Amino acid sequence: MRPEVIIFIAIVVVYFLASTILRHYLDVKIQALYSAGLYDDAFKTLNNFFARILLPTFRQYTLRFMVHEARGEREMATRMMELMLRMRNSKKRQAQVTVMGFNYFITIDDKKRAKELLSDVKQRCDQAVAADCQLTYDIMCGKRHDYIERMEGMLDSADPALKSKLYLLIAKQYRNAGDTKSAKKYEQMLDDLAKEFEFSMPQPGSGEKAGTVPADKKDAWEGATVLGRDGRAPCWKFDVRMKSRIEFSNSW
Repeated sequence: MRPEVIIFIAIVVVYFLASTILRHYLDVKIQALYSAGLYDDAFKTLNNFFARILLPTFRQYTLRFMVHEARGEREMATRMMELMLRMRNSKKRQAQVTVMGFNYFITIDDKKRAKELLSDVKQRCDQAVAADCQLTYDIMCGKRHDYIERMEGMLDSADPALKSKLYLLIAKQYRNAGDTKSAKKYEQMLDDLAKEFEFSMPQPGSGEKAGTVPADKKDAWEGATVLGRDGRAPCWKFDVRMKSRIEFSNSW
């Protein structure tokens, strides 16, 4: 084989390995900054030249959506969500992002858009996911309150992620039923859970690695990654540090 061909192949291999490693590093770094609450630094890294050319477009939109939402920039978060929904995705990914979009618009009280996406969920996702989203819609956008006892019975065995979801739905159901006192009780419990996670967040200069989470809280913190870890289109996992976000999880 000619020397110049060998050199060319070597350059291509080195470039492929370097770009793969750097892409993974940037993705992990952005998620670590996000998990540590360093949203400005996460956004700065997203705007890095290498992040723009190495991270897939969908992944960039996902991370930007997370950061904009965390910073309270609803208009930009909504724009990122709509871009993800309108991209040409695989059936699997489209199902995931449709559920994610439904949950997002539920939380910002955009009932019209949530209803549109609920219809898409029923077409793209399995019956269990569609039923969960329908229940969420009926509670959060309607007056349904017949799941209170069942959900309260799940609290003792629920992990923090599911517990936060239950607190929110139970509180809304009590409001739907006209029981303001009980609704405030569960809203306070949700606030307390959120503060617990705020307190456990690594702080700059604390000596703790950004994004490090106590083992018993790891599942709840993983709600911050937006898409489910197993790649399926779940229902929702609530990020207790950001009460505006509902995300997926394969619970009831």
